[in-house]
Amino acid sequence: QGHGGCGRYQPRIRRSGLELYAEWKHVNEDSQEKKILLSPERVHEIFKRISDEECFVLGMDPKFARPEWMVCTVLPVPPLSVRPAVVMQGSARNQDDLTHKLADIV
Repeated sequence: QGHGGCGRYQPRIRRSGLELYAEWKHVNEDSQEKKILLSPERVHEIFKRISDEECFVLGMDPKFARPEWMVCTVLPVPPLSVRPAVVMQGSARNQDDLTHKLADIV
């Protein structure tokens, strides 16, 4: 209907909490619906299959920016010497904010 595209059925992306789902309304002539969880691993694998020519169409130079590079696959954790314990009132010691956030992520 005037939006162009490749002619394939495009999924609707739905968010449920922290998860993303792709929903297709018309998988075949029986109007079946299909719903898949888009995990970061799955998105990374899909992005890796994008060719260099398609990167140019998307406005990216594949020498400097690839879609799969936009998914964080490695999270460097600084050593304890960079994030030392904080001295609280008196002699009490506590972990710094960065250590608490890293614990939340991991």
